[in-house]
Amino acid sequence: MPEPHFRLKDTLGFEPRSQFFGVRRGSVDFESALALSRFGLGSTAAGLEALPRPARDLIFDEIDRGRVAAPGNGRLSASETLISEAAAFFQTRLKPGETKTQSPIGAALDAELTARYHDIYLTAPVGFGERLVMFWMNHFAVSLDKGAAVHISTGAYEREAIRPYVFGRFTDMLLAVETHPTMLYYLDNVTSTGPNSKTGQRLGRDINENLAREILELHTLGVDSGYSQADVTAFAKALTGWTANKQSGRDGPVGGFTFRGNQHEPGEKTILGEDYHADGFFQAADILVSLSNHPATAKHLSTKLARHFVSDTPPKTLVDRLSSTWLDTGGDLQAVYATLIESEESWSPAPAKLRTPQEHLIAMLRATDTQLAPGLIKRTLTAMGQPQWKPPGPNGFPDVNAAWLTPEGLSARMEVAALVAAKTARDTDPREFAPAILGPRLSDGTLAAIERADTLRQGISLAFMAPEFVRR
Repeated sequence: MPEPHFRLKDTLGFEPRSQFFGVRRGSVDFESALALSRFGLGSTAAGLEALPRPARDLIFDEIDRGRVAAPGNGRLSASETLISEAAAFFQTRLKPGETKTQSPIGAALDAELTARYHDIYLTAPVGFGERLVMFWMNHFAVSLDKGAAVHISTGAYEREAIRPYVFGRFTDMLLAVETHPTMLYYLDNVTSTGPNSKTGQRLGRDINENLAREILELHTLGVDSGYSQADVTAFAKALTGWTANKQSGRDGPVGGFTFRGNQHEPGEKTILGEDYHADGFFQAADILVSLSNHPATAKHLSTKLARHFVSDTPPKTLVDRLSSTWLDTGGDLQAVYATLIESEESWSPAPAKLRTPQEHLIAMLRATDTQLAPGLIKRTLTAMGQPQWKPPGPNGFPDVNAAWLTPEGLSARMEVAALVAAKTARDTDPREFAPAILGPRLSDGTLAAIERADTLRQGISLAFMAPEFVRR
């Protein structure tokens, strides 16, 4: 077979040639093709021609609608139910001769993946809201590896603390995240106890600073934003008493959020020079409200949004514009997203960002209307280097190209491309497939390489590994 027009190293490391742009195929405008890739999940199997309106308009429709789909249509269990089930499973004492039933943890995760990969990801016209869900889930990262309570409830955490607030105010999302049992378990706040609280004095317990530190460093202000170790310690004391209920009773069901005043460190707290009076639960809540509207938070989050959608080194003008919108609107995320989409810097024709493994997999599945079993989804994402909901730390998966520019990652992507191509319809012609899903972004060189493929499925694989598909 003749050597393809593009080399594999070009797929992940090239600066796009000018010939990749200005190529028009069909009636789809270049901006719509770019929008589906940069701000969405990629084309569905129906192709770009099936878009009812220009993709930019469809993105604004999503912003105006102000909500994202609910996975499972209400059939998936709440986090407190799942945590309770996991606790009951591991606390079950067997009688002689009895064996435990299957753990509910694996079944819960499979149900969460099925609800997303078999439905939402395949059907969203553009998927800007779903991209935002992924962005915020990575920003407020938790990991399945933490333990049973986190593992079984991570999908519910996304459904309960991220999805309802994606198009709302950041303050509300921040409060929902930091009071969610999954986050409290993940960052060990469930046992954090004020040393001068009733429980602390009785049992000799002390504070855990994990949640306070990550809120300041990762979730809001950002590193090097001016907070001190004293601020971390004071904030950790304010967060004492924020925990998850471990036994049913007057505090509610097992697994649900509860505030325990007996664990709360009494007294006024000072954070970033501002005093917060002793108001129990509302002391830390008031701190979170202040942090959500801080200029450093606006800049930190605006930079991350611009980095995710536009460039590893986003234009300062774009970041400043997003930050101004954030501060002017009190963290109204709809307004921030609208500013992002309206900004000229967001629409540079050169694809500066590499699709993450998850984005790449979803784009391939959408393009072919392919469903994978939950177990295969998990194995595939793990092989590609981005296991589902298993980031390496509280800072989430990296969001720069260099993190994914590895020989191992490229090899895994090639194998997954071949896997998905093998599951496509046998009569799918890659010479028609590639123009349908890439439209004006498809270069003549890439199309020529696809036409030289030995088999139809090899041609589909080449389309999946083409620069126009891998980059956004």
